Amino acid sequence: MRKYLLFLVLVFISVDSINSTRSILFRKFNVEIVNQLQFHKKLKVHCRCKNYYFPITYLNIGESFKFKFIIYPKTLYWCNLWQGPNYKHHVVFDAFRANCYFIDHTCSGIDPNVCRWTAKEQGVYVHDTLGEFFMYGWKPKNQREITPVNAPTTEFDPYI
Repeated sequence: MRKYLLFLVLVFISVDSINSTRSILFRKFNVEIVNQLQFHKKLKVHCRCKNYYFPITYLNIGESFKFKFIIYPKTLYWCNLWQGPNYKHHVVFDAFRANCYFIDHTCSGIDPNVCRWTAKEQGVYVHDTLGEFFMYGWKPKNQREITPVNAPTTEFDPYI
């Protein structure tokens, strides 16, 4: 019995010390995407993770799309956004990654445990404790490669 108890204590200590002083695993988290496009343009939103596709949603100006989840190892959600009315301008981006750097430096939202993204005429912005930052520009439909603008540089694999 002592061996099992000691093993459990060591597992909890090691999980809690991975990547930071606090564990991100099994925390509840939220992603929110807000339409702040001009000229009454709708925003087409399609988010997914490895095992689940959210339904395609059309947002009017001022509306938002929200989803909640629990962070598990390797949690990754990405979203496709299209700018109406003809939906020719597109962007795809990682809306959430399960690592401390992404949570602390990209999604350190105004509300706790929220990663808030805003679609505007220039592109997609992220909110953190210091304000709103431009992250991705719109691309025409025929261009697939999306390069983040003003994205922080890191020395780690972001998909781990």
